[in-house]
Amino acid sequence: MKYRPDIDGLRALAVLPVLFYHAGIPGFSGGFVGVDIFFVISGYLICGMIDADIAKGCFSLGQFYKRRILRILPALFAMFAVTSVLAYAYLLPVELEDYARSLASAVFSVSNVYFAGTAGYFDAPAETKPLLHTWSLGVEEQFYFVVPLFMLFAYRFVPKRAKLLFAGAALVSFAAAFVVSYRNEAFVFYLTPLRAWELALGALLSIRFIPAPQGEWVRNVCGIAGLFLLLGVIFLGSPSVPLLLMTSLAGLGAALVIASSEAGVSLAGRLLSWRPIVFIGLISYSLYLWHWPFIVFERTDAVFSLGPAGLTKVVLVAISIGVAYLSWKYIETPFRAMAKTRSKAIVFGTASTAMASTLALCGLVLVVKGAPFRFPERVVSIASFLAYDPSGQFRTGRCFLATNRQQLDLESCLKLDATRPNYLLVGDSHAAHLWFGLTSALPEVNVMQATVSMCRPAISGVSLLDTRACPKLMRFVFDDFLVNNRIDKVLLAASWKDEDLPGLERTLDALKARGLDVAVLGPIVEYDGALPRLLADEILRGNPAIAGRMRTPGIQERDVKMGQMVTAHGASYLSVYDAMCGRGQCDEFAEGDTPMQFDAGHLTMKGSVEVARRLAAHFVKRMAKADDVSN
Repeated sequence: MKYRPDIDGLRALAVLPVLFYHAGIPGFSGGFVGVDIFFVISGYLICGMIDADIAKGCFSLGQFYKRRILRILPALFAMFAVTSVLAYAYLLPVELEDYARSLASAVFSVSNVYFAGTAGYFDAPAETKPLLHTWSLGVEEQFYFVVPLFMLFAYRFVPKRAKLLFAGAALVSFAAAFVVSYRNEAFVFYLTPLRAWELALGALLSIRFIPAPQGEWVRNVCGIAGLFLLLGVIFLGSPSVPLLLMTSLAGLGAALVIASSEAGVSLAGRLLSWRPIVFIGLISYSLYLWHWPFIVFERTDAVFSLGPAGLTKVVLVAISIGVAYLSWKYIETPFRAMAKTRSKAIVFGTASTAMASTLALCGLVLVVKGAPFRFPERVVSIASFLAYDPSGQFRTGRCFLATNRQQLDLESCLKLDATRPNYLLVGDSHAAHLWFGLTSALPEVNVMQATVSMCRPAISGVSLLDTRACPKLMRFVFDDFLVNNRIDKVLLAASWKDEDLPGLERTLDALKARGLDVAVLGPIVEYDGALPRLLADEILRGNPAIAGRMRTPGIQERDVKMGQMVTAHGASYLSVYDAMCGRGQCDEFAEGDTPMQFDAGHLTMKGSVEVARRLAAHFVKRMAKADDVSN
């Protein structure tokens, strides 16, 4: 296939937004779609070469995979080596075990499956996973494990319909992604069958199923339209936009740009062929590999800290580009040149040895349980809460719905008690983490629970097309259960944000009109990182102010604002923030070495009991007044 500098330029347009987005540089809110651009480029180039070799009768699976190994593995394993040293030096035992599992999955190109399987609601955030970015390599390698065989089969047995068969497979992949996106967006993000359509889109261009524009004017319009589409998604897109919409627009834009220079260089092609842009494209693979581990270890203040935030971002970008250049020049380029001189036996044997050795190292880390001997015993005890399982405390799958497929267990969660006051706790995970504590602190009350992940407790219109768990549960609670049952008090709790307040106001007015007694539990203290990690860092560095500096700003102000608004609407307000914080200090431990929270904001079981104990005085006073009135 003829070399096209504009495609290297397009690679630069793919990798730089990813780098800037991950580094937190403002203006690149949709930069993550750079991976989708890479997928289209990869499908175009690799499938184009396979197609050409099959047509010439010289395609060899052995040679194909030998080239893939020499192209992908040397730089990848160099990154693995450096990242593993940093991981051993810094990551706490629980984190190192998770790293070992992710490394083992990345070595065998299945890290996308691993991360999809561990992308639970309470899973550690992306910023703590140094190898998270290898998911896209997993998608590509799984795609290229199947596609050469698929193309060989199609051209051998149905040559006249081979291209149509490829297009049909791409359409099935896209349709499957569309259907699954309503149930599990993490699967749409990570899994190859639901991403294959993007690589297939590039392939359909290279095998001429999608015709290239011919006239100069048409080519220029096509290329400029593609560029504007890509830039629009990169600068105006957002993680809050449906994923499939973002990936579709990025894939279409990349396809338009590539197609525009198929029959002759378009204006967009000439712009992308500018030498500085082409240079970034040449080092784009190494830049993608190296940038994320650097960002993870700097962002967690792990091994190095670069000073003020603005300077940090600039330095991270510069370091990433510098290391990527060295990786490209001294690792990528020499190993790619070996494709002509090294036999398949040597290449496959060396790769197998490296993979087996890495797997053995990962197994050793798991056998020694993350090497806890590297840290003081108290640090290990606190760090163990990074693997905290809240499912029992939250009653996940029964009273707290963590996925759209789960159904509320009415018998367990909403059973009325004729001998005690009945309180109904409604909201998201920040309501669910209070249930155990409230039940323990108020044994004289029957605390019922109706909670679902990422769901503010509010009365609002629900679209007939909306099948997600939140609106379904809220509609049942407010329009059915509270209408047909006598409840003594409704407790509304959530991870409140400023944009939630208008909906909360409408909900309070509606419940007051029905004569319901409502109490709102305000926002909780949150951190810009998992609290156990921050507490461990305090001990390791002898700095007890680390967690305090990492408290999420603006929550105390929101708490005060909410208190004023809620009381103005005739409801009770309980400040969870005040229950945890006093005199400028927030309690970080519930009891002994048990942290109040197991992640950035959710309470541990003991934390829930302690917070509820402090809040219980309000409910006891209200019940005492109610008894006086009844007497």
